[in-house]
Parts: sequence; structure tokens; C-alpha cells
Amino acid sequence: MNSEFTHILIVDDEVSICNILGQYLKKRGYSVFTVQCAEQALEVLEDKSVDLVITDIKMPGITGVDLLKIIKKNNSTIPVLITTGFPTLDTAIEALKLGAYDYLTKPFHLEEIGEKVRRAIISKQLEEENLLFSKLVSLHEVTKVLTSTLDIAELDKKFLNYSIKMSKADGGALLINDSSGRLSISETCGKVEKKLWVNQALTNAARWVLSREEPIVIESGVNVLPSGLLPIPPEFKSFISFPLKTPSRIVGVLSLVRFANRQPFTNLDLEIINVLASQASISIENVRLYQNIRDNYLKTIRAFALAVEAKDEYTHGHSENVMKYTVVLARHLGLPDQEIELVKYAGLLHDIGKIGISEQILNKAGKLTDREFEEIKKHPELGARIIADVPFLKSLVPMVLHHHEFYCGGGYPTGISGTEIPFGARILSVSDAFEAMTSDRPYRKSLSQEVAFSILKKEKGKQFDPNIIDAFLDIVHSTGE
Repeated sequence: MNSEFTHILIVDDEVSICNILGQYLKKRGYSVFTVQCAEQALEVLEDKSVDLVITDIKMPGITGVDLLKIIKKNNSTIPVLITTGFPTLDTAIEALKLGAYDYLTKPFHLEEIGEKVRRAIISKQLEEENLLFSKLVSLHEVTKVLTSTLDIAELDKKFLNYSIKMSKADGGALLINDSSGRLSISETCGKVEKKLWVNQALTNAARWVLSREEPIVIESGVNVLPSGLLPIPPEFKSFISFPLKTPSRIVGVLSLVRFANRQPFTNLDLEIINVLASQASISIENVRLYQNIRDNYLKTIRAFALAVEAKDEYTHGHSENVMKYTVVLARHLGLPDQEIELVKYAGLLHDIGKIGISEQILNKAGKLTDREFEEIKKHPELGARIIADVPFLKSLVPMVLHHHEFYCGGGYPTGISGTEIPFGARILSVSDAFEAMTSDRPYRKSLSQEVAFSILKKEKGKQFDPNIIDAFLDIVHSTGE
């Protein structure tokens, strides 16, 4: 830290002391503020950037020790040198315990003060560098979390929470840029009321950041601002806003504030949040692209499912219901999000093979003949063949192929049993059976839920995986259905 950019605050009720110290330190190249009481010192600390405080202990009003406590509470990195003309060991120990950097006695040896000031400034630099390093380590962990999150609402919330925590802000807002270039609030967090985020000064600042693709910092009391910007509301001490940029576009704006009774944001805060915003921008854009792909994927799957159900008037909505049951079951069983998504889509597509089965068989009111039932039993293999050549459906093939296997063996199409049956297919088997039993079919009316439950219990360990039956019944009991 160059001395010409180092600001020292001297606090002493003796004007002569302030003058002597001030002149000496100015000659050494420091920028110096002098005040005669702690109350004035707090005003300077609120309005100015201060790198070191030299304060007398015994002063009228707020004492030097009380001032030390306040400084360490608000900004622990500012070193404080305590001075006194009445030194005692107890006073020195108390000051050092409270965080004072060092202790000086009057009358001063100016060279000694110069050396202690130099060491205190170096200590502050090292502390800030250590703080920066620790925050960068934390930032690395944060970015790993953000890049592994695929839900946009969850990502927005995590990013905003991390930003507030790492900058020690009192509140934050995440504004997303839509396809037409309009900003809308996606998420707010912290102690700031949501209505304040639509204040004209803050919305103007966010639009300014969006249009110029650069951050803005606005402090309270500053009236000379770039064109189009307004002074921030009196509730706030400091406001920062960052563009969330990717190589191709701006995805949004991050805004953070500190209340009027706080210190303004530091350069360290700005550096950390700027890095975090850069990383999060890419994550936000990637997740939005992923969601667009996933939504199109889901539309394609639903179109397939509807094509099947159009052939069978009795199965309208069957695939959607099976999908809902599989998702609830998969979550209850603790499957990770990616596997839940696969089971969900398999639920929609499990009967896709019926598109190759005659409508006369599908809609037959009476009992199927053996030959007709053999035709029906072909639908898992037909479905697996249909989706096997579609790249984004290929991973669903094992579940679609095996959802009619029996846990004890003897199901179709391959007759495998137990854990040979893919876990997702075992979930589908229970969901599909329950939905079919509680729906009307051409050959019978729907069964009551109680009857369906009793059949599931009876077939536990036979047709169905006992653990999945237990989970299904556990869900039913917990929801009271």
C-alpha cells in the first residue's frame, strides 16, 4: 500500500498533539485527518476511507477504548494504535485484548511512531491478503455448488445468498434480463423490504448497468452522478450493482446494499463479488439453456405419450398419472435429481410400444384371448425399440423394457427377477399397477383405493419389490389418502 494512498485518522482532545502527529505523518507521505473527540472520529469513519486510527484513551465523552470497540465491530481490519499520557499495565492489556494493534505512551518519540505506523499498515495489508485468500477459497467452493445446480430458482437463491454473505451486505436483489431486454426481479434476500428494490434510484442504476455492461457504486450523500442516475434512498449507506455477463450476452444484474448505519463496501468486497458474479453468470445462462432443452425434451415425450393414448380411449391421462406416482416414489426413496428426472420421463413413455398394438385389442371390452394377450405383452419391447434410436431417450430403454417384470420372476418380456430388474422399472411397475387398478378399463370398472392397496400388499415380494411397496404405502399413510 503506497503511503500517498494511506489515510490515517488521529483522535486526541489535545490540539497540539493532533498538529504534531499530523505534520509528522504528512511529511512521511500519508494522508491525515485529525479530530478532537471520538464522536467526530465516527463521523469521519462513516464518510471517509481510513486505513489506520491513532487514538488517545482518555477523552471526554466516548473514550478511546470505546472507540476501539466500535471500530473493531464495524471493520476488524483497520489497525488502531492507542496512546495515553497515564500508562498502566492493565490499560495496555485491556486495549490489546480488544484488538488494538499497539500501545504508545506520551511524550512521543516520533521515529518510534513512524515505525509502528509502518508496521501497522503492513499488518493491515497482510490481513487483507489473508482475508482475500480465505474468501477466494470459499469462492472456489461456492462456484462448485453453483455449477452443480440445475434448478434455476434454486440457483438464483443460492447465488444471491452467497453474494450477501461474502460481501456482508444487508440485502440483495437478482434481476434477470429477458429476451426483449427487460429487467425483472427474480429473487430478493436479506433485511431490505422488497418495495425498496423498485425504488427509482435502484431501478435506474440496474438499467444503467445493463446498458453499459459495467458495475456501478453509489454512496450516500453523493449528488454528482452519471447521467440518468439518482441519489440512493436515505436508508442506505452504500449500493453496488454488477452486470451478470457471459461471452455472448448479459443475463441479468446483481444489486447489493448496506444500511445507513454501516460502513460502505470496500474494494475487497467489490473484487470478490465481481469474481462471483462472473462465475454465476455462466452458471445461470447454462441452467437456462438446459431448462429450455429439458422443456423441449418433455414436450416431445408428452407428444409421444398422447399419440399412444389417442388409440386407447380408456387410458387418457394414464401416463401423466403414472409419471406423478413415480416422481413421488423416487423422491421418497431418496433417488438423486438426475435419476428422478429419468424415472419421470420413463413414466410418461412406459406404454409407448402400445402405438404398435391393434386398437381392437386395446379397446376390447371382454377378456383377451391368449393370442391377444401375447400381442399386448409385446409393447415393452416395441417401446424400447422405438426410443432406442432417439439419443435423448436412450437412457429410458431399460425402464420401458422391464416395467412388466415380476420381482419373483415370470413377468415379461425377459422373465428376470429381483435386483436384475432395473430399480426405475420396479418403481414404474408399482406406479403403473396402482394407476391401472384405480382407473376404468374396457373390461372392468375402477377398483377402490382400499382394494388396490390390499392387492399391492398381497403381491409384495411376488410381483412387486417389497421395499417399493413399503415406500408407496408409507407415502399413502403420511398423506392420509
